[in-house]
Amino acid sequence: MSPELIEEVRGVIAAYTPNECAQTASELQSIWLKAKPLESTPLIKREAREKLKAIGTPVPVLKTIGKEVGKAARKRVDNFLPLMRLLWDEYGREGRIVAATALHPMELAEPEMVIPFVRELARTSISWEDCDQLAMEALEPIVRKKPEKYLAALESWVRDENKWVQRAAVTVIGRLPMKRGEYTARCLEMIAPALGDPDRDVRRAVSFAIRMGARGDPAAVRTFIKKHSGSADPSVIWVMCDAMRSMTKKFLPQFKALLPVYERWLEVADAKSRRSIEGAIKALRK
Repeated sequence: MSPELIEEVRGVIAAYTPNECAQTASELQSIWLKAKPLESTPLIKREAREKLKAIGTPVPVLKTIGKEVGKAARKRVDNFLPLMRLLWDEYGREGRIVAATALHPMELAEPEMVIPFVRELARTSISWEDCDQLAMEALEPIVRKKPEKYLAALESWVRDENKWVQRAAVTVIGRLPMKRGEYTARCLEMIAPALGDPDRDVRRAVSFAIRMGARGDPAAVRTFIKKHSGSADPSVIWVMCDAMRSMTKKFLPQFKALLPVYERWLEVADAKSRRSIEGAIKALRK
């Protein structure tokens, strides 16, 4: 993003007042529309792209705009929350990424105000992309900075009736062991209630969390899988298999001792689960 456009963003934000949210949001949109759009956003389904009114502005451009907004917003969090909601609700994929990025410094400045706000926004996610952007940009920073104070607050999120609130929480919980390995076992227990969730977007997030746990404490992950080895729930088995099939290759040798667990699952599996289990066994045998 050119220095000229960055200066333009700063000028728009300098003139912002809560009573003129619509004008500010429109001016920010005019800036990101100047960037050459991607030909497509292939990571999300066409239906989700249409619902999100995705234009295809590159994520780095949107995050640059969001960071500039956030620099001003962290000093006046309450004044900028209406703009964040408008960008999230009315300005499609691009507005959501800008809002999520701007919420990063806002959350660090006023976590008690912003965390409930983020939960509200998460409920209206449309795809895994906007949900994950919100989780990693707007929720994760304070949890990573002060896990003892804010990690426990996500337990209710994992049990929420809304799948996107669940996914946001599991994503943040799952990423914590990447930098704080000592939290791996605790994080795995926190995501356990979502193991058998019927929704695939939630299960994929749980699988991701297990794989990230391997970066923090592989022994804790082995213990977690063994603990659930007696489950006959196809959703639980799918998560455990997906985690192993998608595991970073350099970590796989540390899980070979689990091969009998997966072989036992194969013996009792229904036809629908067999392919997943066979894929996990193949990965472990390699």
